[in-house]
Amino acid sequence: MSEIKTPKPFSFFNSISSIDGRFRGRTENASKYFSEFATYRGRVLVEIEYLIAFLEEIGEKLETKTIKSFRKIVEDFSESDAELIWKKDEEINHDTKAIEYFLISKLGEQKLEKYKNFIHIGLTSTDIDNIGFALSLQGFLKDIYFEEIEGLLEVLKKIAKENKDLVMPARSHGQIAVPTTAGKELSYFYSRLNTQLEKLKSIKIGSKLTGAVGNHNALTFAYPDVDWIKFSKKFLNDLGLDNYTHTTQVEPYDHKVELIQAVKRINLVMTSLDQDIWRYLALGYISMKDDAGHVGSSTMPQKINPIGFEMSENYSSLSNGILDVLERRLPLNRWQRDLTDKYLLRDLGQALTMTVLATVSTRDALNQLGFNKALIANELDNHWEIIAEGIQTLLRTTDYTQPYEKLKELTRGKVVTKETYTKFIDELEVPEDFKDKLRKLSPENYIGNAVKLVDLI
Repeated sequence: MSEIKTPKPFSFFNSISSIDGRFRGRTENASKYFSEFATYRGRVLVEIEYLIAFLEEIGEKLETKTIKSFRKIVEDFSESDAELIWKKDEEINHDTKAIEYFLISKLGEQKLEKYKNFIHIGLTSTDIDNIGFALSLQGFLKDIYFEEIEGLLEVLKKIAKENKDLVMPARSHGQIAVPTTAGKELSYFYSRLNTQLEKLKSIKIGSKLTGAVGNHNALTFAYPDVDWIKFSKKFLNDLGLDNYTHTTQVEPYDHKVELIQAVKRINLVMTSLDQDIWRYLALGYISMKDDAGHVGSSTMPQKINPIGFEMSENYSSLSNGILDVLERRLPLNRWQRDLTDKYLLRDLGQALTMTVLATVSTRDALNQLGFNKALIANELDNHWEIIAEGIQTLLRTTDYTQPYEKLKELTRGKVVTKETYTKFIDELEVPEDFKDKLRKLSPENYIGNAVKLVDLI
């Protein structure tokens, strides 16, 4: 059975996936790294770079113009070249071998047939596939993913600093707790995302160049005087990749699993941010601005729906769903080889593209936010019970009897006004200097290190 069948030409309107359909305009840059064209071009690049390195290693002196001719195949790689590879793949039912035949024909066009037997020599398909994919992954992270996450971080930092003094009631178990600031709550998410991004950046992307079952059997047999372990490490390092020395026919995928786990954590932090902002919108603490002409609801004209946060939450979750499968299954190839990894990796790009869509959605939605300061101030003024913690803590520093219990009696399940609070302070049997300190306490100034925490980011 042939693995592939050439599809009919189609537009994004007919795409099955929303990533390549409705949201293609927001995600199409990722196709440079995750697409059939990107896969083919990556394999061609690796085959050519390997050919150059291999010939030099066995003592074949290449002229500069020959090396340029080899690399020009990569530079000029086009969709028509990809079509040729696809058709050969359809014919022989092997996508990597189709690359080899394509390159042999290209060497013929350049009058370089004498090198054709050295294309793909001593390698297995996964040597080329996993290196090409690793380079695509590396490029995607550097050129798209890191940049988008950093863009989200910048927006979070900006809004946090602008609102570092905006005091609002915090909520614990859904109930009004003690005061915090809007800036501090946003800086919390900034800190978490930034920490996970730095961890992700520190992860090396590994690859392998070890032959059919990981022992360099063919190359060691044909060229026993060459240190092929050293050669493969240098080759991968020169491409900016880490090297797996011990492998089967496939890489062990430990680095990619680490990377997947790091992206999953970023998605989870982003989902938590989306949900918290959604809830603040429901409380009325935050409102949304929207472009003129946009429709919020098909029937309720007053609404501006938080679709950016909702879309982000859902695509982060979808991304993590795919990543969960890859995390569990990539390291589990049977014996020396099955095709588990090859098919799974084709959708790692989809999961990562969903993450980018989620990131951009959250960032753009954050830029639409405004804080309802009057409503928040009114909320603070109507809930003086939120400073009960501070009162009972200060009373603990005196000989006052049962301070916690007294505040519990005053506040639990009740709404405390400023007047109620003032009367309670006046009736306390504590030194006057303590009363003066308590009279200065209010929901607006009982914020601890909230402002300082924003400054720390």
